[in-house]
Amino acid sequence: MLLCSSILIGVGYSAAQQTATLLVSQPDAQNQTPVAEPSPAHDQAKGDIGIQVQQAPPPAERKITPEEARQLFASIDETLTWLSKDTGYAIKQKVKGELASREQVAKYVDDRLNDDEDAKRLERSEIVLKKFGLLPRDFDLHAFLIQLLQEQVAGYYDVKSKSMYLLDWLSADSQKPVLAHELTHALQDQNFDLKTWETPKSARHSDKEVFTFDEDEAATARSAVAEGQGMVTLVDFMLRGTGHTLADAPQVATMMRSSMTGNSGFPLLEKAPLMIRESLVFPYGDGLAFEAALLEKGKDTAFSGAFRRPPQNTHEVLDVASYLKATPARWLVLPDLHNELGSAYEKYDEGSIGQLDTRILVEQYADKEAAVKMAESWKGGVYYAAGNKDSKLKGSARIGLVYLSRWDTEDVADQFAKIYADYLPKRYSKVSPIAVKEVRCGPPESCDAKSVHAFATGEGEVWIQRVEGSGVLISEGFDVATASKLRSQVLSANPSKVVQVQMHSLMSPLRTSSVIQEAVGRILADRISEVIRNSFPTVN
Repeated sequence: MLLCSSILIGVGYSAAQQTATLLVSQPDAQNQTPVAEPSPAHDQAKGDIGIQVQQAPPPAERKITPEEARQLFASIDETLTWLSKDTGYAIKQKVKGELASREQVAKYVDDRLNDDEDAKRLERSEIVLKKFGLLPRDFDLHAFLIQLLQEQVAGYYDVKSKSMYLLDWLSADSQKPVLAHELTHALQDQNFDLKTWETPKSARHSDKEVFTFDEDEAATARSAVAEGQGMVTLVDFMLRGTGHTLADAPQVATMMRSSMTGNSGFPLLEKAPLMIRESLVFPYGDGLAFEAALLEKGKDTAFSGAFRRPPQNTHEVLDVASYLKATPARWLVLPDLHNELGSAYEKYDEGSIGQLDTRILVEQYADKEAAVKMAESWKGGVYYAAGNKDSKLKGSARIGLVYLSRWDTEDVADQFAKIYADYLPKRYSKVSPIAVKEVRCGPPESCDAKSVHAFATGEGEVWIQRVEGSGVLISEGFDVATASKLRSQVLSANPSKVVQVQMHSLMSPLRTSSVIQEAVGRILADRISEVIRNSFPTVN
């Protein structure tokens, strides 16, 4: 799945978002995160890929007092007991508490980032994301992640040591909401073995067997369940003195979701490329909305029920009705394209493009309204990236792409083809149309040559063609002969009624990386805490 997340800034606020934004207090100047400034040519109307990240000075230290530490550790058992009642999860063992210094956390983050397979996959995907126009060509993803993780990491529950780590440079009060969120993960872990549960594997008996589901999409959906539940309990914990919970005050869920996509006061995350913002917030914002909808069916459905039968993909998280009806999404499949690549290219990456990825891609290329509408019409997507072996080609210029998408109507497929073509001048230099006279675009029954649009660019030709089954097939950057063979083979493997699955996704590592989630969780927990305190005067 392509990668992504939405903290929308400065444009397109709804009234609800504006209201929520006003409720959020800004962080102290000493705790500001690094600022990412938009480039002069930055165009907020269509995505935002012109971002430069600048380093901010480190925040001032304020060591927690021994008495504050004692009270904070004493609150672990009390909070765990309260959370057990709120979620229905049994407490099977006590959770140890430890204080961590900034130096310890920095080492922890660095070690985790180096060991995290999702983070490694993400960095490998960086050049493909740039090819799709989802990251600026000169964006340093590794440097951005290091900044984000080291500046924003909060108290965290470690599934390996089964311990809750709290920070010695923050006050006890500021850590309590995070404590409630993270201890929810401790209860999830005790009842369902969180690490294993969040990384599902499809059972296969041979390499030729068709996959039963998309592992990356499933992992992303499960992270939305885990983090969404953590956001529900955070809200419930803060409302505990009011006599209300999220279940009996659903308007709070709407406010919380809006606050995550408003002006947060965290410049690094606010100014990050759209794809990063959308991907990072998805497990929390859309996870909260998903869990709030399940709460209407009862506590067991929302908590243990969602772990016993988790959503299979982002489609089921974004469309709760499809989850409740247990109607799985239809997937596309990629054939072995080794022979078609010939001697000039080698496989670089491949995967699916799910409903969330599609929403992000369309918002980058068009706008938020079109993104939401078109994502609802998504019926499958798959991509294949190959690297040109020519050593003179550098960066995204050496990457070729094939991307097949399906939609619920021919009209929507036409709209997507136009949106994709209209954005090409923002991705490439020297874009000019090519007159297409004779087209070799796959099996005769799968292609209408009249619906093919081709363009010359600074990184090779781009072909966008409408195909049978409300599909759009795109190839970019390959020589003409190779592109034709690749398109034909992909269409041969994907007749309009095929229902198969590919395992990997381009965007999901950013959403499923546990070390990255720990950092983002702190930002969103702080924001929600402020919204609740300002909205409910009796909450302390």
